[in-house]
Amino acid sequence: MQTIICLGNKSCDIGELFENNENFKVKLIDKNIDGKNCFSLQTEKTPEEYEKNCPDMTEFFSDISDDILFITSGDCDVVSASLRILKQIKQKNISILYLIPDIDYLRNESLLINKVVFNVFQEYARSGVFKEIFLFDSKTLETFLGDIPIADWYEEHLNLIYKTYSAINSLKSLNSIIENYFPPSDISRISTFGMYDLENNIEKMFFDIKNINDKCYNFFINENVLKTDNKLFKVIKEQLKNKAVDNTKISYRIYSTKNQTNYCYVVAHSKFIQSL
Repeated sequence: MQTIICLGNKSCDIGELFENNENFKVKLIDKNIDGKNCFSLQTEKTPEEYEKNCPDMTEFFSDISDDILFITSGDCDVVSASLRILKQIKQKNISILYLIPDIDYLRNESLLINKVVFNVFQEYARSGVFKEIFLFDSKTLETFLGDIPIADWYEEHLNLIYKTYSAINSLKSLNSIIENYFPPSDISRISTFGMYDLENNIEKMFFDIKNINDKCYNFFINENVLKTDNKLFKVIKEQLKNKAVDNTKISYRIYSTKNQTNYCYVVAHSKFIQSL
């Protein structure tokens, strides 16, 4: 079982979605938060004080698993406490899911904090302190959501992140029908997810990741289509072959699904530090 540790308001809202999934244990950290598996931070005047006054959470973390996903967002002031919190569980196997805010609406101080945390997390992942970092860009997520009412936007935004990560995480326990898969290189630890529309050959990523070393396409194809479409496999291989550009290594896995609609999750990895 993986433990999800969420820091900040938006991240905790995502964490509440994970609470309904039996594959995850969830820990929520924020100001003025209460409830089971919650840790409330003292309200501070500046982001720097959240780092300086970060409390001991040893007891709070006493029942976490060895496999950790730490979720936080660059637009919350408590994000400054991230490294102090993670230092307390440094013996664990830690991955980061970082939510990049819409920087067009950040104050100067928040812009600086987001940039610093964004870069430090990547450096730590690249050096092996963290297993991996997954980048989600809020502005890019809007292109996935399309035109939806304002009242639904925030909830749909969070659901998209939750559904994508939980679906890709579930691949660990699924058996593919056929695959040509190889894991990313050990130094390719900066990652993002995306969706690929096979029928229209359209691909969209959750972060505009550059200098991709490894990319895997995880196809979920309707079980009847797998049995009756004699040309589909050829089409998949032909289209993926055209994506092997700029030294990007392409792999794929094909799974059977009862869903009537075919879909594909993409996972891209880079060994290079990304910029905002």
